[in-house]
Amino acid sequence: MNYLKKYADQVQSISLAMKSGEITMEQGAVKLQAVAVLAEQDAAAMDDVDYAADLNRMVDMIYNVIEKMKPERRVRQ
Repeated sequence: MNYLKKYADQVQSISLAMKSGEITMEQGAVKLQAVAVLAEQDAAAMDDVDYAADLNRMVDMIYNVIEKMKPERRVRQ
């Protein structure tokens, strides 16, 4: 199974839902956190060290996005 594609698709789906107004930014952050946790767990269970490292990089990117979504970090235009 291609976990990178699976989690990238989930992140994209959450992003589109936030942009369309289906979910709030806070709800999106919670969903992104869940995706990050699942990706982290899959990376820990991987035998392929390189693929696990790629998954962990994706997890780091997701956590960085979540950090930027915090209300005190956002810039209102």
